[in-house]
Amino acid sequence: MGQEQGPGRVIRESKLDSIQVLRGIAALYVTIYHLKDVIPGGAPFRNEINFIAGSGPAGVSLFFVISGFIMVYITRNTVPSVRSIFRFTAKRLIRIWPAYAIITLAYCLLHSRMSPNPEWPSELLRSLLFIPLSTTPAPFYGYATLNVGWSLNYEIYFYLLIAISMFFSRLRWYAFFLMIAVTLVGIPTYYGAFTLKADKMQDLGAPYLNMITNPIIWNFVCGVFLGLAYYHDALHERIRTFLSINMVAPTLLCLAIWQFLSGFLGGFGPLEWGLGSTLVFAAFVFHYQERIQKFPSWLVRLGDMSFSIYLLHVPIVVGLGFLFRKLGFPVYSEGTAMFLLSLALTLIGAHLSYEYIEVKLTSYLSRWLRESKKLPVKEHADS
Repeated sequence: MGQEQGPGRVIRESKLDSIQVLRGIAALYVTIYHLKDVIPGGAPFRNEINFIAGSGPAGVSLFFVISGFIMVYITRNTVPSVRSIFRFTAKRLIRIWPAYAIITLAYCLLHSRMSPNPEWPSELLRSLLFIPLSTTPAPFYGYATLNVGWSLNYEIYFYLLIAISMFFSRLRWYAFFLMIAVTLVGIPTYYGAFTLKADKMQDLGAPYLNMITNPIIWNFVCGVFLGLAYYHDALHERIRTFLSINMVAPTLLCLAIWQFLSGFLGGFGPLEWGLGSTLVFAAFVFHYQERIQKFPSWLVRLGDMSFSIYLLHVPIVVGLGFLFRKLGFPVYSEGTAMFLLSLALTLIGAHLSYEYIEVKLTSYLSRWLRESKKLPVKEHADS
């Protein structure tokens, strides 16, 4: 992508390392939150990990804010056409679905050995199609076969909104915000269910309707606002100038971290963890990105692997526990050592998943897609 430059502004890189760092932190935060459950109460480090990662699900809110920004970032120079919209949608699906499908199928196979469930075929199909499994509880709506997949249902829906809005060319963001107004304000108000707390959303009777009206989606919208501001010269300069005032950015960052550690206003709503996530993201992208010349390479790499970390940590900890019990060593299936082993194997597995599924398989599918689109032209020429 082309680079842009403005008064008092760092050259805009095609890949913002600050975003990768935040992705890595968000994935690690969610992972530690889930893995800590293998440590019994009173075991070494349990209280400390509870304190640090007690608001671990906030990582999902941060992921959503990042996604909103990224959609502005990658579509800002797109010339709307059926082909470009198809390409956008295909690239998003190729980026997410293969890794998600492979890891979900492996996890499903593992669970079928542990506790057979006649509902699994139906649940698996709906999970792989990003359809919520149930009308409750909000905002998870039955989770998914791979439990973290519930958040990908929202992710894919958000991509769908972006794809639809792209049909409106220069009015794309007006169309996007109109759809948001209808789904997050109009429909809930009509049913008397409007709220900004994701877990308090009433059941409207259908899983997908519940999902598209849930206020957790405001986190994506916050990211879109920040993305539009980032590429608007006047707004970018005002936000950058404000965050440059002595101690403003560090104060906002400290307040957000305090929110996560203390549990204050915990929840997936835009005025709960969404608020802290928006503050953290704005501080990094509008302030620290311009002041930190180079982020540690291991943090950037953690961000690269964040999707695989997010998908793999539950299957790995469940699989390890199953393995120890099968081998006759159930005592090793829990405890601080089990936590550390699960975390280490998650990072190793995520590295392999990133290299061979996210990079190589995705590249192969992208090439196949490009070649298949050229095929009819070639056949016509030969005929």
